Amino acid sequence: MSERLDRMDVFRILRETIKGKYGNQRTFAERMGCTPQYVSDVMNGRRDIPAAFLKACGVRQITYFERMEVVDA
Repeated sequence: MSERLDRMDVFRILRETIKGKYGNQRTFAERMGCTPQYVSDVMNGRRDIPAAFLKACGVRQITYFERMEVVDA
C-alpha cells in the first residue's frame, strides 16, 4: 500500500534526494537536463514539479476526485 503525501512532504523528499543523492541543486539540474534556475523555481513553488523530478525521488502523482454534498442555491 502506498503512503499519501501532501506537497510539503514531496518538497521535503525532493530536497533530501537532491542533497543525499546528487549533492546539490546544480548537479541535480545537470542530471535532469535543466538549469539550476529551473530547479530553484520548482523548489520555491514557482513551477510545478515535473514528472522526472518525482521519479528521481521515488514519488508519483495521482489525481483523485471526491464527492461532496450538493447544496441547491
